[in-house]
Amino acid sequence: MTTPRPTSTLLHPRVIFIAGSLLVWLGWTLSTSTRATLGLFDLGMWFLDSHAVLAACDAVRAGLDPLVPNPYDIFKRPHVYSDWWLGLGQLGLTRDNNFLVGGSWVLGFVTALFLTVKPRTRGEALWLVLLAGSPPVMLGLMRANNDLVVFAVLAVGLFALRSGSAWRQGLAVVAVAVATGLKFYPIAAGLVFLLIQPMRRRWIVTAAALLVAGAVLWSVHDQVKRGAFLVDAEVYTMGARILMMDLGLPRAMAPVAAMGLLLLLAVVAVRRGWTSGLAREDTAPELRAMMTMGAVLLVFCFLATVNFGYRWIYALWLAPWLWPRRGESMAAKIVVWLLPIVLWYDALIAWGTVWWPTEIDPVIFERVCLVWRFVTQPLVWIVMILLTGWLLELVWVRWREVRDGFRGSRAP
Repeated sequence: MTTPRPTSTLLHPRVIFIAGSLLVWLGWTLSTSTRATLGLFDLGMWFLDSHAVLAACDAVRAGLDPLVPNPYDIFKRPHVYSDWWLGLGQLGLTRDNNFLVGGSWVLGFVTALFLTVKPRTRGEALWLVLLAGSPPVMLGLMRANNDLVVFAVLAVGLFALRSGSAWRQGLAVVAVAVATGLKFYPIAAGLVFLLIQPMRRRWIVTAAALLVAGAVLWSVHDQVKRGAFLVDAEVYTMGARILMMDLGLPRAMAPVAAMGLLLLLAVVAVRRGWTSGLAREDTAPELRAMMTMGAVLLVFCFLATVNFGYRWIYALWLAPWLWPRRGESMAAKIVVWLLPIVLWYDALIAWGTVWWPTEIDPVIFERVCLVWRFVTQPLVWIVMILLTGWLLELVWVRWREVRDGFRGSRAP
């Protein structure tokens, strides 16, 4: 009997994922023409978003108000994040350190990604390269957006939750609280604590997370509106209200209608059993934790406002749980197929406008974009409906456990 030959290290799924992603990012970096053709513009400078934060720090140091158009920023942008970021100035960091700061944010994200996401097959690795190398992710890297920092902080929480020890679960609570103070929306990540076992520990940690993260959010509540600035629908943006407003709903009504529709369709998915499994103990806890955190952050951001596409970085945490389930779950298979399409489809229209035969009339261009959104936005909605369904199923199962436990305690 012949002994099977060991798999080459170079063909190991993790090696394929890491090397493939780095090569794609390098290709994006070196090819300015490719980025421009596909709608990724650096506007003459990389790490624009870390520069904006450091410019706000410089404004504070100079005695200026960072919340008004900032003369130190290249585009005169006011500070739109929490005051926590202004602490970088107290460390002595200025705009002259932008390459160091922005580069460290990128490095932190890349390290957190490769440590948390571990493909087990070559097919999954190649699929992940397609997601990690997509234009929205590259947009976040080239701008050094501070969502990369939030991703890395929450990754600490995911690492901590791999252990059942109380102090590590407390570290996860701290990670969610810190991320909430940095960018507000990560408070939704507290849903991940519903996965903790046993039940008594689960509710203690969940309550602690709500208390600590809620206190942090309250401490910066007057700064939350800064991050809710209006973003027009364009290439590499995402948000539920885009489709609602394209259908003619007023801006004020669009988020309410979107939330109602998304919840309704997600309830249908749960009732029909399309999105079951996240509450089951049949997969590794760390995979379910990544899936839960990635899904709830994407859904929350999708409903909250129109975001730039780099929020799709959290889709990378969906992969390890979804990929192995695609053979047994039609919903998982649909999301696995749709994610690359959703992350790449705007590159197609960007490429098309570059090769438009004549100068584009603005009215015609807007009509083309509107038609494009009507074609593509339903694909995003399908992904979000299914993600919401999995989350609702988790919440419903946990609620039934509490209800049944309460009834059992009252039984004679």
